[in-house]
Amino acid sequence: MGRLAVLGMVILVLAWAGHASAQQADDATDIKRSTELLGGMESPLFVDAHSDLRYRNKGMESYREGRRRDAFHYFRLASRYADKTSQALVGIMYWTGDGVAKDRALGYAWMDLAASRGYPELQRQRQLYMDQLSDAERAKAAQLRPTLDADYGDVAGAKRLTLEIGSSRAQVTGSHVGWVGTVTASYGDNTVQDFSKYDKALHMNTAEYLQVKDVQWGLQMNSRVNVGDPEPVEPPRANSTRPAA
Repeated sequence: MGRLAVLGMVILVLAWAGHASAQQADDATDIKRSTELLGGMESPLFVDAHSDLRYRNKGMESYREGRRRDAFHYFRLASRYADKTSQALVGIMYWTGDGVAKDRALGYAWMDLAASRGYPELQRQRQLYMDQLSDAERAKAAQLRPTLDADYGDVAGAKRLTLEIGSSRAQVTGSHVGWVGTVTASYGDNTVQDFSKYDKALHMNTAEYLQVKDVQWGLQMNSRVNVGDPEPVEPPRANSTRPAA
């Protein structure tokens, strides 16, 4: 169980900390492009306009504050937008019974979904889960796994992202101020003074956005994170209520 707790803590730390400042790649142009896009994705303007990032951040905040059931709820919402980090966290929470009723078969099914885009760390975790399942749990997982694709698979998630990306562009408002290229822009309650810095990120199409998120995952896993010994998991609060979406 120690390895499971450590991986969960690593994912939480990395997802909360953001991407690394440097990366390894063969193509200098790709490095520059990915760095520009990842920089734009860090802005509150961008996060607020993308449900996968917004709900994941709410889940991280809830988890950090000890509100496990709320965190689980938000990670599931983020998972509907093909967010592999959130899907992995849902799997870990099911597997360990952290904030939700323990269900190892369902935990494996979620980890299999999270690993479906080829992240090596999640593939190894999926195998670790598989090795610990009983025959009955494996049979149950095989039945549960296809049901997740309808609502949480990459095809369904990409469709939601496509609709949201188009909507977010329409809702961003901006006006040129002073010199050409300087723009004040707002989305919801968030405002940035130099909109040009985030323009490229906001205009990514769905396929490119998912590709850049894959790069972000690689950067996070290649960064150095010190994780201490696993700590006992706090039980869900008895009076925790499910937040509104």
